[in-house]
Amino acid sequence: MRPSQHKKICHQKRRRRMVTALLPIILLVPPDAVSVSAYSFHRPGGILGRALLLPHHHHRRHGPTAAVSRRPPQHSAQRFLGSSTSSSGDDGGERAEEDFLPPVHFKEPDEFSFVKSTLLTNFMFQSLPETTLDKLVLAFDRVELSPSSTIIEQGSENIDYFYVISSGDVAVTIDGKPLPDPYGTLSEGTVFGELAMLYKTPRAATVTTKSDCTLYRVDRRTFRHFLDSQDPTEKEDAKTELRHIDAAIDKIAGVKTRYSGSIIRPYRPNRWWLWRRWTGTTLQHAYRISLFNMAVTAAIGLAIGRRADCTWAVAMAPDQSHPVISRLLAFSKNWHYMQGLTTFILTFFLSQSYALWREMYSAARKIQGRLNDVGFLLATSAERDGNGKYTQEASECLDDVAAFTRLFHAFCYAKYASQYSILLSPRGMSRMLSRGLLSQSEFNVLQSIDPRVGAQNVCLEWMTIRAIKGMEEGAIREDEAVKHVLLAKLSDLRGTYAGISDILDGRMPLAYAHIVQILTDVFVATAPAALYAEMGVWAIFSCGILTLFYSGLLDLAKIFLDPLDNDDWFQESVNMDIGVLIREGNAGSTRWKNGAEVLPF
Repeated sequence: MRPSQHKKICHQKRRRRMVTALLPIILLVPPDAVSVSAYSFHRPGGILGRALLLPHHHHRRHGPTAAVSRRPPQHSAQRFLGSSTSSSGDDGGERAEEDFLPPVHFKEPDEFSFVKSTLLTNFMFQSLPETTLDKLVLAFDRVELSPSSTIIEQGSENIDYFYVISSGDVAVTIDGKPLPDPYGTLSEGTVFGELAMLYKTPRAATVTTKSDCTLYRVDRRTFRHFLDSQDPTEKEDAKTELRHIDAAIDKIAGVKTRYSGSIIRPYRPNRWWLWRRWTGTTLQHAYRISLFNMAVTAAIGLAIGRRADCTWAVAMAPDQSHPVISRLLAFSKNWHYMQGLTTFILTFFLSQSYALWREMYSAARKIQGRLNDVGFLLATSAERDGNGKYTQEASECLDDVAAFTRLFHAFCYAKYASQYSILLSPRGMSRMLSRGLLSQSEFNVLQSIDPRVGAQNVCLEWMTIRAIKGMEEGAIREDEAVKHVLLAKLSDLRGTYAGISDILDGRMPLAYAHIVQILTDVFVATAPAALYAEMGVWAIFSCGILTLFYSGLLDLAKIFLDPLDNDDWFQESVNMDIGVLIREGNAGSTRWKNGAEVLPF
C-alpha cells in the first residue's frame, strides 16, 4: 500500500470514530435547535460538515458507512433475516409517537441521493416535506445478501421492513410459481414490501435474491412514523389510489386472474358438466327476475281463486268459459303476437352483439400478432458474431424494442379498458417506475408529453425509431425488404389498435338497445297473466323458464356489447381478461430473441 493511501485510510478511520463519538451528543439536542437533515450534509458549511461524509470515490472500495442507530444492536442473523426488534413491533405495543426517535444511518452523498430519488418515484412519499423525507432516508439501513437468500416469505405476518434495491436482482414468486418478467424480477431502483405495512396484511409474495444484492431497508415503526406525519385525508386517498394501481398491475402480472389464466372462461362439451355450471352463466344473472315473475304468477292465481268462483281443479287448465279467464284469453292472444316479434328482434340483437365481441377479440389477437411479427423480424435480422450469437449492440437493440413493446401493450389497453386506465395517470406511471416497469428516462419523457398525444402512441414511436436506429448502426441487418415489411407491420399495428375506439364507440345505437330492452321487459312482465289463462298453476313454472331464457338472452347480448368490462355491469361472465392478453404479449416480446439465441449451424 502506498504511504499516501495508508494516510488517507487512517484519516478516514479517525473521522468515523469522531462521528460515532459526537452523534449521541448531537442527537440529544432538541429538533428545533438542530435539524438532522441531509441538507446539512450536502452543504459545505453544514451542521455536521464534511467530517460526516466519505469522499464519493471511496464508496465501492470501503463499503457502507458505519450505521448509528437508537435501536439496540441486532444480532447478525436478525440483521440479514429481518427479525423483529423493539422498534418494529406491533402498533399496540409501541410507545407514543411523540416519544419515538427514528434511527439514523449516515450515508455517503451518492447513497443518500439514490435512496431519496428512489423514494420519490413512489407517490406515497412525494407529499412528504423535504426535511421529513431527508430524515426518512437517513433511517434506511444497508444490508448485503448473497444469492438465494429469502427476503420476504409469502403469507408471513412478520412484516418488519420496507426495501429499496441498490444493486442486484431479486425474484418474485407467488404460490411457488415465478411471475413472468418483467414483473417477476426486481432490479436496481425498485422498492418492495410497503403494501403489507400500509394495509397490515400478510406478505403477498416470496422475494428471494437471484444474485449478490445490496438493499436499503427501514423498519415498520419508522416507516409508519413518517407516513403518519402526512395529512390523514391525503394519506388515505393515496392508499386507496395505490391499492387501485397495484390491482391493475397485479392483473397484468398474473397475480390476479379472472379465469385461472384463460382469456375467457373455457367450457367443456360434456352435457352434465355444462348443466352443473353456475358461475359465469346467464342463469347467475337472470334467476332473480325469473323468481319474481314466478311469484307474480302465483299471486295472480291466488287472487283469481279467492275473488272468482273457480270451476276447475287446481292442477287442471282453467275453464275458458269463465268470465275472468275469457278476458285473459283475449289478452293472451295478443301476447302471443308479441312473442314472435320479441323472439326475432332479441335473437337478431344477440347475433349483432356477438359479432361486436368477436370483432374486438379479433382485433386484440391481431395486435398480438403484429407485435410478434416485429419481434420475429428483428430477431432473425439481428447482427451476429463469428460464433453465431448476437452482438452486444444487437442484443441491446432487441432488449430496447422488447421493453417498448411491453409498455405499448399495457398503455394500449389502459386507454381503452377502464380497469387499467389509472396506469396512464401521473401516479400510475410513478408506481410503475417504483416497481421497475418503467425506467427513469422513460418516465421523464412520458410525463413531459401532452397527455392528448397518448402514451401508447409514444411507445409505438419508440419501437419504430429504435428499430430503424439499430439498422443504421448495424445492430440489425439493413435490408430494404426487411425494413419495408417491418414498417408495414408497425403501421398495421397502429391502425388495428386505433380501430378499437371505433369498435367501442359504434357498438350499438341507444335507440336500438332501448327498444329491445322495453320490448323484452313488456313481454316478460305480461307473461304471468297471459300464461295463467291457458295453463293455470302450471304457468308458474312456465313463466319462470320463459323469463329466465328471454331475460338471459338480453343480458348475454349486453355482456357481449361490453367486451372490455368498462361498464362494470356483470363481473362473472364472458368479458375478456385483458391481463392475459398483456401477459401473452410480454412473453412474445422476448420469445423470438431467446429462441434464436443459439443456432445449431
